[in-house]
Amino acid sequence: MSEDRKIFSLSQLTTALENFIAKNFAANVFWVTAEITKMSSKGGHSYLELAETSKGQLLSQIQGNFWQSNYKQAKEKYGETLDEILQSGNSALFLVRIEYHKIFGLKLNILDVDPSYSYGEMERQKQMNIAKLKENGLYYLQKNIKLPRVCKRIALIGSPNTSGFQDFVTTLQNNEYFTNFRIKVFPSSVQGNEAKLELLKQIQNAQKYLVDVIVLVRGGGSKTDLNIFNDYEICKAICLSKIPFVTGIGHETDDVISAHISRLDCITPTAAAKHFYFQISSFLSELRNSFDTVIQEGLILLQAHQLEFNELEKRLGFWSSELFKKQKNTLAELSQHLFRIVHFNLISKYQDLEIILLHVEANTQKKISQSRDIELKGLIEDLHISSKFYLEQERNKLSHLEDLIEMLNPLKLLTKGYTISTINDFDVNQIQEIQSGDVLKTLSNKHLIVSTINTIELLNYE
Repeated sequence: MSEDRKIFSLSQLTTALENFIAKNFAANVFWVTAEITKMSSKGGHSYLELAETSKGQLLSQIQGNFWQSNYKQAKEKYGETLDEILQSGNSALFLVRIEYHKIFGLKLNILDVDPSYSYGEMERQKQMNIAKLKENGLYYLQKNIKLPRVCKRIALIGSPNTSGFQDFVTTLQNNEYFTNFRIKVFPSSVQGNEAKLELLKQIQNAQKYLVDVIVLVRGGGSKTDLNIFNDYEICKAICLSKIPFVTGIGHETDDVISAHISRLDCITPTAAAKHFYFQISSFLSELRNSFDTVIQEGLILLQAHQLEFNELEKRLGFWSSELFKKQKNTLAELSQHLFRIVHFNLISKYQDLEIILLHVEANTQKKISQSRDIELKGLIEDLHISSKFYLEQERNKLSHLEDLIEMLNPLKLLTKGYTISTINDFDVNQIQEIQSGDVLKTLSNKHLIVSTINTIELLNYE
């Protein structure tokens, strides 16, 4: 070992470093921007892992301690805003003093925080996310989805124990207009380290159910509280949803990207609930008005057609009666004409038969005078028998013809109890389809009977 080598113990080196930093940096404070990558609390003290990255590359990393005394002073100045800033993933502006301890190493002693920087950083990131959504063609996707006029099946994403969530449910289930909603709850925290992953998971889960709309609610809060709804991944998931999204986040003055890119933005959870039952109430009112209009128009048309029907019924009854009278007279004239023709033919045939008989008798007498033998005598007898038989046959034919004429006489048929039935002036035997309610007109010997068909039975004589 060389004798001129100077050797230090570790404690000597760390003590020298401690003294050097205390001498050169202990009296100075610095404003430093950094991202909080990890944060924990113990005994009133807060321990932060601070880092700086660029394009995904870690440039530097150091631990920062927010001792209880300094934390209390900041808490008194900023209230709950301080805890909102001291969350993993947030960027902040810290007032720090550099400290080195020979056992605990190099650390930053956090003295104060500037909330305005965090708000400005959130706004800058918000605008970057808006630009990215538009650049990727996602920003207006929800606006192109049709929101149903009536939304009864609702997927509700939010924290069940928060006032905003309770306001939405209570307003939806307790109103005087409509309460028959079916709500499927997808619980998720809406702030804190776990909020992003839980919200993304529940947005995806809600897509698997048959619902009319997905509702995302969150009550009022600070800008830091609501900053989760500016997150790019959450906004992207909302944009890509095939089911319309309705948001009710914060109060009237709160402004987050999730509200802008959703299908419908309501200023509060309560306003979102009111939208649904007001829409249904309006729809039901329109239905009732339309129904009343249809009834009134129907009654007017019915009255008009009833008058027209009554007038046509009167005319039909009159002309039907006149037509039947005319047809009855025509039928009577035809019957008489037929009777005269048949009677004339019968008389003519009878006269022809008498002439033939006289001719036969004359010929017979002549033959008798010419032949008086036994054979002639037998012939005369045969002729007489044949003549009588022939005459009897002709008389029978005439009798049959008279009976047939009598039978064919329509007036005779009516007299015997037969009737003629028609529907719409057509014989019932010529109508293919007879329906219940048709008007049947029946003509008898003395009456014209008009009746309405109630029952129809099909008869098969084959």
